[in-house]
Amino acid sequence: MSLEQNKQIVRRVFEEVQDTGDLSRIDELFAPDVTVHDTFMGVVQGIEAYRNLTAFFQSSFPGHKTSLDIFVAEGDYVAVYHTHHAKNDGEFMGSAPTGVTVHVPGLELFRLANGKIVEFWRHDDDLGLMRQLGMIPNPAEASA
Repeated sequence: MSLEQNKQIVRRVFEEVQDTGDLSRIDELFAPDVTVHDTFMGVVQGIEAYRNLTAFFQSSFPGHKTSLDIFVAEGDYVAVYHTHHAKNDGEFMGSAPTGVTVHVPGLELFRLANGKIVEFWRHDDDLGLMRQLGMIPNPAEASA
């Protein structure tokens, strides 16, 4: 696959899965034995792990959208700097919905083989997300 083809596959993850909530597209884009590296889940194997991660965020932030800011591709890898824009309308990590709209930047890395994503690293600003939701204090506000 070319670099542009790999970038297009990754773009589809955001546009056709993450931003729509259509989990049926995951099977088209990810290898069955994909390795998922995630700050909440750790390192897990299999397409169900990715499906569960996506469903977890979809239930907490239904209808969210993602700004795709920078795509970089080299070899079998595609990196995406992005920002999620979402309203917390569902329970998140045991906390009731806040109705707060959050903006969460992140950097995600995908490794592809034979037209499928075989490895995925999620590095969103989870601490910033939790601060925006009021789950943890902002140190600058706590010392004032």
